[in-house]
Amino acid sequence: SSPAISTTMQYEFNSLGPDLNSALRVISERARTLLRGAGAAIALIDGGPMMCRASVGSGGPPLGTHVDIEAGFSGECIRAGRALRSDDAEIDPRVDAVICRRLGIRSIVAAPIRYEREVVGLVEVFSPQRFAFDEGDLAILERLAQTALLTLRQAQLFQRG
Repeated sequence: SSPAISTTMQYEFNSLGPDLNSALRVISERARTLLRGAGAAIALIDGGPMMCRASVGSGGPPLGTHVDIEAGFSGECIRAGRALRSDDAEIDPRVDAVICRRLGIRSIVAAPIRYEREVVGLVEVFSPQRFAFDEGDLAILERLAQTALLTLRQAQLFQRG
């Protein structure tokens, strides 16, 4: 069963304070460094669409970019509810090759940020190299996604609708 994005839970990410923003930046930076990526980003579901809330390095989406949860590699990760990697954006059908070419991305690794049974966000790392990431990197990214969740929970952003 794929983790559906529930409407009964209201995520109050609109009121992200400066502390939380900087915490998300730190987690993104750590992901980029540990996985030797060129860039990293964190996106969160924000009352409506999923949106980029932290972006470091190069290749990642700009802040405020909406993430399509229905399509593409990010959408696949969210629907699958587990960490995924793409070793070559040029030939991976899940990836928008045109956008990746424009951003200089050849490999991507993504892990969902899960709260209870729901996916509330995504951590992604990008590289200009093919086959830049391995299974160990997936495990590291999953741990960082848990760290992101703990940060959000400490900020008490989860409110039952």
